[in-house]
Amino acid sequence: MLGALVLMLVGLWLGVPLSGPTATTLACLALLVFGLPHGTLDLELIRAHSSGPWTGMLALVSIYLALAASMYGLWRVEPVMALAAFIGIAVVHFSEDWQGAGSVLLRAGLALALLSAPTLFHRGELDTIFIGLTDRVEATIVTDALMLVLPITIGVGLIAVASLWRAGRRTQALGGLAALTAMIVLPPILGFALYFCLFHSPRHFHESLTTLSWVNLRQWWGVVLPLSLAAGAVAALIFGLELRTALPDRVMAASFMTLSILTVPHMLAPLIAARLSRQDTLLIANPTA
Repeated sequence: MLGALVLMLVGLWLGVPLSGPTATTLACLALLVFGLPHGTLDLELIRAHSSGPWTGMLALVSIYLALAASMYGLWRVEPVMALAAFIGIAVVHFSEDWQGAGSVLLRAGLALALLSAPTLFHRGELDTIFIGLTDRVEATIVTDALMLVLPITIGVGLIAVASLWRAGRRTQALGGLAALTAMIVLPPILGFALYFCLFHSPRHFHESLTTLSWVNLRQWWGVVLPLSLAAGAVAALIFGLELRTALPDRVMAASFMTLSILTVPHMLAPLIAARLSRQDTLLIANPTA
């Protein structure tokens, strides 16, 4: 919440509208620079937890590229469906931030509350964002759906925050409350960028480094930097392919499409690799099966 307050004060002092094109562009760039690197350790995590031929770098990269290409293909063919799928995947992914809140329902409820919260005061702006992302007026149906579930998700989200507090997870509880407040009060992209870059990404990046026991900068910099540059190259390519009238709209489309394209393998590649590894293990144990 402190970060949101600082950005608001700086923006007001500079006379930059927080929902204007400059602030939107900067927030989108922040998503790429500070948000995406937390997924660059995925391949190393898969190799650390799985075994077999599917844990080879070539195989893992092939799985990653296939999943990313599938998501980009969905954006090209059915952009509104791609937007809805991205939101659904984001709910599952962001629910991981609230481990300790209790049931899956509470964790998912808080995650969905964060995404539906902008419809309370920024419905029109969210419509504009979704139309800009998909280049389809029909994308407002996604905003309708988020507005429909808003009252329930806000209630469930606050219960999840209270559960985190009672469980002694004070940092998570305060983070959830701050993120929810930012998503209600601030313009949607700015609120999302603050949550993603200041809470979600650092948390997962730290967990990945801890799992890999990479405590030294030299251990992970050689992996994170080139893959972050590769993600930036994907965003630049999409920026060139997705033509929009206004520059901020092109930056927004490139940023969020890149985020969705990389989130799909970020979520699914570990599951696929684990399943393939289990199948290989079963075949080795019972070759006649």
